[in-house]
Amino acid sequence: MFCCECGSKAQGKFCSHCGHPLQADASAPLTEDWEHDVRYEAIVNVAAVRDVIASHAQHAKKGMSAETFLSICDKVIDSPISYAGLAEVVQPMWAKVGVRTGKERAEEIAAPIGRVIARAVCSLAKHGQPILNVQQGDGGCLLTAEFPSSMLAMKGDLRISVVRMEQGAFVGAETDISGQMFDWGKSTNALAQLFADLHSEMGLPASEQKRIAA
Repeated sequence: MFCCECGSKAQGKFCSHCGHPLQADASAPLTEDWEHDVRYEAIVNVAAVRDVIASHAQHAKKGMSAETFLSICDKVIDSPISYAGLAEVVQPMWAKVGVRTGKERAEEIAAPIGRVIARAVCSLAKHGQPILNVQQGDGGCLLTAEFPSSMLAMKGDLRISVVRMEQGAFVGAETDISGQMFDWGKSTNALAQLFADLHSEMGLPASEQKRIAA
């Protein structure tokens, strides 16, 4: 399957490159005020927002994964044991006995909830973290994304909840990597990048209020 918006190969409900819903749906929600809308699908259906998300996805930097690193180790180390194959067995084994690592962080963001959700999706696209699932609520949404494997840690999940507040939005984020005890700062750095992005405009269209004031 290919995304009809950015042309990338994709699967599931949402394009991992631009966040656009993959299922063609004539009843897809529309919004007249995306900045204050809590609906993920309505926000990413706004053309101007979708274009920014796609741009971040196209320029995403992808580092070396743990699997790739271990495969290289297999080629340069004279050993009968495949380190890449060993990792594939050991990680799920440790996960079954409850070994895991991760970090949490939460902050209030002084921006309308729709804009915060859009920034979160832009950040995921920017850092090559494909969206796996979206749970929609009346006052916000929960985004679950892939936390890609790196040289520091194997693949995990990154969950971001965005909830409407009277002034702005409250964002909680957590990483979850099963089968490892430590990630050597990977989660801490990723959450720092996420919240830095949430406090920036991420190239999204200017607020209607700012345009009117100008």
